[in-house]
Amino acid sequence: MARKNLRVGLIGVGAMAQISHIPALKRTEGLELVALCDRDAEKAGRVAQKFQIARSHTRIEDLLDDDIDAVDICTPNFLHAPMATAALEAGKHVLCERPLARSAEEAAAMARAAKKAERLLLCTVQHRFRPDAQLLRTFVHKGDLGDIFFAKAGWLRQRTEWDSPEWRRQKRESGGGVVLDLGFQMLDLSLWTLGSPKVQSVTASVHRSRKGEVEDSATAMFRLESGATLTLELTWGLLMEKDFAYLNLFGSGGAALWNPLRIHKGMHGNLVNVTPTMENSRNQYKHSIEAQIGHFAEALRKGTKPMGSAEEIVPVMELLDAMYRSAEQGKEVRLG
Repeated sequence: MARKNLRVGLIGVGAMAQISHIPALKRTEGLELVALCDRDAEKAGRVAQKFQIARSHTRIEDLLDDDIDAVDICTPNFLHAPMATAALEAGKHVLCERPLARSAEEAAAMARAAKKAERLLLCTVQHRFRPDAQLLRTFVHKGDLGDIFFAKAGWLRQRTEWDSPEWRRQKRESGGGVVLDLGFQMLDLSLWTLGSPKVQSVTASVHRSRKGEVEDSATAMFRLESGATLTLELTWGLLMEKDFAYLNLFGSGGAALWNPLRIHKGMHGNLVNVTPTMENSRNQYKHSIEAQIGHFAEALRKGTKPMGSAEEIVPVMELLDAMYRSAEQGKEVRLG
């Protein structure tokens, strides 16, 4: 007899796990968070007690020996590939924090491991699960904005990002800086909203501060096969009062600004505001990870194709790799 709930183990009990993943897993119907794993035994035990989770481990092997169906990975980037691969080979489904890997090559190997194991491997793409982002995508796909000829995306974060854990500033452990951190999220959202258009070329530049081995700011321009252009602006070094993320779309029939969502269309010679009424953006971001975890659970129960699969993510990682190549070479990188 099949058990009622899917049993989940979580690896890495840092801030992301405690603020977002653990509360979301605890609230998601049909899931049961039964075990935690972290190399810091005291921290793992304390978090398990705080959230009333039955067991805690310090070795991933012990977690994978547990009677669980899926693993949620919230560890530093350099651990994503080995941990996800080990979980897949142990017959577990995997949800992994973004970015999926440190490079496209690493992500592709993870995707192959998932295919071989016949298990799901998903990456968190929580912006796709924001209701305002889903509405924006609907407007685009219905053709309400006409032909999109220019898209502008970015995420500008305050300099306090450099106060984050040391591993983020180490190239070997992180794989990269703001491009992999914020760039992955905004590029994924942009391409998903636009319907996954083919990218012909990338031109990028990066800036590194003295405090680390990785970039803290970056800009890029992507030329799309449709003739449209997508630009991307990223920084961890913003000296302003608050962070802001945005995705602006400009089309032959209208324009849209995301976060907060505003949509205008040209109708009968007039500019008309057609923005739907929505909850505020703060609440949408808070609930987006919970929505993705619910989506993950539903895909496991029903066998449906989920969003954010490794196969979807590899092309995004390839574009991030191309950004780094362009910045290093100082020229446009053309893609096949």
